[in-house]
Amino acid sequence: MRTAHDAAASRQDDFVSIASHELRTPISVVHGIAATLHARIDDLDGEQVHGLLGTLVQQTDRLRDLADRLLELTRIESGSPAGQAERFHPRERLEELLPRIAADRLGDVCVLVDADFELVADALAFERVAANLIVNALRYGEAPVQVRAENVEGFRLVVEDRGEGVDPDFVPHLFERFSRNDETRHAGAPGAGLGLSIASGYAAVLGGSLAYEPAQPHGARFTLSLPAARS
Repeated sequence: MRTAHDAAASRQDDFVSIASHELRTPISVVHGIAATLHARIDDLDGEQVHGLLGTLVQQTDRLRDLADRLLELTRIESGSPAGQAERFHPRERLEELLPRIAADRLGDVCVLVDADFELVADALAFERVAANLIVNALRYGEAPVQVRAENVEGFRLVVEDRGEGVDPDFVPHLFERFSRNDETRHAGAPGAGLGLSIASGYAAVLGGSLAYEPAQPHGARFTLSLPAARS
């Protein structure tokens, strides 16, 4: 029990430390812009003020997204279920989801799921997994992004892109909190490395699992496997 308690405490300390690190940069930028506007707004021309305000909006959006994801991850890890199992059509849920998460890139996503297929599961958790996988594919992969269902030994949702795929050395860390490979960090790509960790957590809520494998001939393929009842 002591060992388990110490391990949990260590994970919590790591979580707080990394979360603080991720929050520090946008908070510093927001503070710097606010201080500049407060002290020098009369000395700045309209273009400079507009540029600072644009950066301010960008960084506050980043803060909001990070805060939402941290709360979501905390809720999952505390064991709180996302909702109750219900009967729904995955295709319908995906079509409702896409305009919310990828309104400007709908043409880059192809949904290949039978409209008549029904799934009995936690619909909210299903949406959260799908949302994180699709956003991840659009952000780090390349179009077209294909979303399809496979009915093999249970239900499987596959999200596949045509990018370069994941560096094999980084694959073991894909589903860890705040995990981002060096190339992504150096490129300044958005995100805090929480999306796949959250998706994996919701997959567990659904009683399933999330896995990665290289797509052929190239790209990334993520598969949500569910044993949930279906018709």
